[in-house]
Amino acid sequence: MVNTYRLLLLIQVSSFMNRLVYYIRRLPGIGRLVPESFYARNGLKRAMSVVVFILGVLWAVANKFIYLILMIYGPLLLMAGRFPPEDRLLLFLNLLLPLSFLTAFIWNARVMEPKRDKYVAVRLMRIRPDQYMKATLSYRYLLFFVSFFIALAVMMPLLGGSLLDAFMLALCVTMWRVIGEWAHLKLFQLTGIVLIKNQAVVWLSIFAGAAAAYGPALLGKAPGYGQILLMEPVVICVAVLGAASAYALLRYKDYPAAVEAATKRDDPLLNLGKMMSDAKRADVETKESDFDGGLDHAGGGKASRKQGHAFLNELFFSRHRRLIRKPLVTRLAAIGSIGVLACVLLKVVDLLPEGFSFASAAPYLPFALYSLTVGERLCRAMFYNCDLPLMRYSFYREASPKHYRIRLLRLSGMNLLSGAAVAAALTLAAIAGGEPLPGAELLLVWALILTLSLLFSVHHLSMYYLFQPYTPEMDSKNPLFFISNMVLSGACGATFVLRPELPQLAAGAAVLLVVYLAAAMVLIQRIGPRTFRVK
Repeated sequence: MVNTYRLLLLIQVSSFMNRLVYYIRRLPGIGRLVPESFYARNGLKRAMSVVVFILGVLWAVANKFIYLILMIYGPLLLMAGRFPPEDRLLLFLNLLLPLSFLTAFIWNARVMEPKRDKYVAVRLMRIRPDQYMKATLSYRYLLFFVSFFIALAVMMPLLGGSLLDAFMLALCVTMWRVIGEWAHLKLFQLTGIVLIKNQAVVWLSIFAGAAAAYGPALLGKAPGYGQILLMEPVVICVAVLGAASAYALLRYKDYPAAVEAATKRDDPLLNLGKMMSDAKRADVETKESDFDGGLDHAGGGKASRKQGHAFLNELFFSRHRRLIRKPLVTRLAAIGSIGVLACVLLKVVDLLPEGFSFASAAPYLPFALYSLTVGERLCRAMFYNCDLPLMRYSFYREASPKHYRIRLLRLSGMNLLSGAAVAAALTLAAIAGGEPLPGAELLLVWALILTLSLLFSVHHLSMYYLFQPYTPEMDSKNPLFFISNMVLSGACGATFVLRPELPQLAAGAAVLLVVYLAAAMVLIQRIGPRTFRVK
């Protein structure tokens, strides 16, 4: 199994490295330093597989911390003021039980998961299905137990628990997941049903788990059902059943049928590239009704008075107003609905813990604003409906700094509108919760939100012009594009852990915005004509 997993890791690393070399070689200046012989550097790829393995282990630990903080520990802190301190461990267990046992049992199984890596390994590389499944499941759950125990070992003492409690809880959760893998496999063997493909069941389990986890706590109740996770008879029973399931998975003889069902090439859940390409294309395609009424009707006659690239972009935004407005309207509706619900709950039920301040929501704002930005979808719409044919002409690529500035103003206005909606919703929620609103603090929160809205506008549009990750099939395979997005989203997530003070966060966001905008302007002016092209 060890050799099989090493082979699988090498396949993944080789594929990633080849794509990375391909895109780096196309960067101005840097590309000349990377010779084509890098594709054949097997020794480098083997060394990188070690680095990827180590990073995978570190990410598994970080992933558990993120899950526990965002889904359990963070909500617990918000509601802890309504419960005595000795109930915090019980509340933690009450949240963990539905989320990690009920919900994850349904949707987080890997044995029947449609996955491109599984297709490549079994269908293309001819790795035996039983070897593939045994290697991946063994590695997954060994790493799952170790990483979950590390995260719990840090958090349990904060809640009044012990390291023994962390070990028992990690063992219980891990073995329950192994039982779930065996249950999914047996269900397929007996009925032919692949449960994780049933979206209705999956989403029902997610909503049911969330309701069971957060519902009682929001109502001010702390039932004791979570304590069963630390009861020795329960842990022993789950561990024994998990060990029996692990043995059954190792001895299972019909993996080829299960892998065959999960790796059908025409399965849209497996062929993620085609599925995502089709979905993205449909998401940005125009309809005949978009062109009804002509330019004057769509743009109010303003576009006819503009020239050059200003005219072109005004024409695009006018004729594609449905595509442009829909994601913004959807986000505004979601923000408004959540804001109204929060105001009602805060007015009826005292949810805010003692000592809560308006500024305490600041560490969560970067990730929230990053998720709400419309930049990525707008860039896809511009590429598919406007830039794709024009990028082939040098005059259009040479003018990339001009239409970058025009589009940045439009994108910034849209994100500023959604940011203002978030700030207004937070302000009204704080008022409904009876929290004081110091003038300086209120201004800082609004300034932070609007600054982040501008920052993410600059980021998405700059990455589009500097990397242009889309192909005519609407694929995006540029590793540098993904890495840049991961760095920024990781920085947003880091504020959960670092929890900087509001003035520091606002000042840091403002400095980053100025530096990022200046760097983007210079880079697009210098290399934009070479990077803003069809791949």
